[in-house]
Amino acid sequence: MPTILLHLSNGFPAAPLTLVTEPLRVANRELGRAVYDWRFVSDQGGSVASSSGIEIPTVPLPEDRPDALVVLASYGPERAATPRTLSWLRKMDRAGCLMGCVDTGAFIFAKAGLLHTHPATAHPEALAGLSRQFPRSLFIDRVVDFTLPRFSAIGGVATMEMTLDLITHFSGRPTARRVAEIFAYRPGVLSAPNLPSPAALSIPELRAVVQLMEQHLSDPRPISEIAARLGTPGWRLNRLFRRYLHASPTSYYVTLRLERARHMLRNSALPVGEIASDCGYQNGEVFARAYKARFGLPPSRDRGV
Repeated sequence: MPTILLHLSNGFPAAPLTLVTEPLRVANRELGRAVYDWRFVSDQGGSVASSSGIEIPTVPLPEDRPDALVVLASYGPERAATPRTLSWLRKMDRAGCLMGCVDTGAFIFAKAGLLHTHPATAHPEALAGLSRQFPRSLFIDRVVDFTLPRFSAIGGVATMEMTLDLITHFSGRPTARRVAEIFAYRPGVLSAPNLPSPAALSIPELRAVVQLMEQHLSDPRPISEIAARLGTPGWRLNRLFRRYLHASPTSYYVTLRLERARHMLRNSALPVGEIASDCGYQNGEVFARAYKARFGLPPSRDRGV
């Protein structure tokens, strides 16, 4: 019977928790017996509240090694990366436990030094900040990664995919496929976040332009240069953006950079100046004005929200 521990810290997201436990519950039902056993643990034990206020009772970190563990952290993972938790994770790693994390849980793995040889994924908008904070850690830009002894997901619905991979590992693909059918979920259909709509992606020129923009967020290229590289007239580029993305190419590019800055602010401890530079703003005042115009408050205040 695989025992799976879910490490929770205050402010953890409730949706990914459900997308781990419910597929396991359904797997037990389909297998006709309690194959999977899961337990909630935390740094000190006791009640832990989700980001939506749901209280989950937990037990203190156990000494025995489970078959697998999953770390669910909050938007402020620094608070969850306590010496006790980091030491416990290292101990579980040495014992050969399969170890998974969701979104900001990758921060805790990196802080524990667990990503030097095995990668983890996180939400793409947090990856840049994590890579800067932990240059020796390995991060992978995927929706889900299942490369044992690590497994990880970017969060949200992608957690279902990760759990199905875990069920495949322990019980085989037919069981995982049956669980997916019950949830009316089609494995492998998740698209990368922050991409345009399917209609926009069907336009090769538009898809290529957006990809170039995303590759040059820290050193933004002039729209005229991007158009020339792709051999697309500027007027056509402008028409495609306004029709499918409801913005000019310049405005869309600025939005990509500022969205990246916001997620770096909220998911890293990097100085505001470094984040501004990493998002293509060499002047801090220009960055602050653009940020406030976009989100309604300056970057220094948004960090604490």
